[in-house]
Amino acid sequence: MEFFSLVEPHLAQVNAMLEEQLLTDNELIQEVAQYLLLASGKRLRPALVLLSGQFGVSPEPFQAKRLVEVATAVEMIHMATLVHDDIIDDAVLRRGMPAVRTQFSNAVAVLSGDFLFASAFRLFSRAGDLAIVELAAKVVHVMCVGEIYQNMDHGRIATEEAYWKRIEAKTGFFLETSCRLGALATGVPEEIQVPLARYGHHIGLAYQVVDDLLDWLANPEKLGKAILEDVAAGVYTLPIIHALGQPAYGGAVQEILSAAEPGRHVEELRQILVQSGALDYAKVQAEHHIAQALDMCGQLPASPARSALEELAEFVLAREY
Repeated sequence: MEFFSLVEPHLAQVNAMLEEQLLTDNELIQEVAQYLLLASGKRLRPALVLLSGQFGVSPEPFQAKRLVEVATAVEMIHMATLVHDDIIDDAVLRRGMPAVRTQFSNAVAVLSGDFLFASAFRLFSRAGDLAIVELAAKVVHVMCVGEIYQNMDHGRIATEEAYWKRIEAKTGFFLETSCRLGALATGVPEEIQVPLARYGHHIGLAYQVVDDLLDWLANPEKLGKAILEDVAAGVYTLPIIHALGQPAYGGAVQEILSAAEPGRHVEELRQILVQSGALDYAKVQAEHHIAQALDMCGQLPASPARSALEELAEFVLAREY
C-alpha cells in the first residue's frame, strides 16, 4: 500500500504508542491487549488522520506529537468498536483469528472495549483542544446510535434507505471524523477541512459497500471472517437488500434467509446475487462514492498528501480483503 509511505514513520509511532498505552500491570488486560495488537488491521483510520494532518502548517514538534496521539486514539476507538460489535453479532472470527469474545469471554471483551475507549479519550485530552475532544465524543455517540438502530432491525428486512443511514453512522461518519481530527490537530484551514471531511465520508461509505461485496467474492480465509456472518446475525447488507427487491428473485432470497440453517445455502444465494445483478449494483454504488471522494480530492491543494489520498481511494475500490 504505497499511499501509506508518506506517513509510514508516523504510523510506526502510532504502533509504538498503541503498545505503550495498552501496557498495564493487569495480566489479563495485558494478554488481551497483545492479542488485539496481533490481530490488528490495516490502520486505515490513523492513516487518514495522519494524511489529513499534512495539509496543516508545517508541523511543529508539539503538533507532530499531537497528530500521532490523535491518530492512535482514533485507532483505539476503532479497536473498541470491533470488540463490542463481535459480542453483539456473536462473531467467531475477526481478521482470520478468533474474536476476543471467542478467545477469552464476552465479559472480558466488554471490559476490554471499555478499557480501549477510556484509553482513547485520555489520549484525546492530551491534545489540549476541546474541539478535538468534542468531535471524538460525537463520533462515538453517532456510532453507538447507529449500532442501536442496527440491533433493533435484526432479523428484519431493511430498506436501502435504512442501510445507507446505518453505514453512514457506523463507517461514513467515522472516516469523515478521522480526516477532520487530523486536520484539527495541525491547524488545517476550514476551507480545506470541508473537502477532507467529505472525502472521508465517501471513502467510508465505499469501504463498507466493498466489505459487503467481499462477503460474496473474496476467499473467506483471506477476508478473515465467515461468509453469511452478517446474515446469521440478522444484518442484511446491500446485495441482499437489492436482490430482495427484484420480483424474479426476492422470493427465493427470502426463503433462504428464513431457512433454519441459511449457511447451507451459501452457493445458492451467491448465484442469486450474481444473476439478479445485486453484486453489480453494489459495485456501482461503491464506484459512485469513490468518484465523489476523488472529486473532493480535486478541491485540495496539489501535494504528496493529496496524491496519497487519491491512491487510497483507488485501493478501497480494488481491495480484496
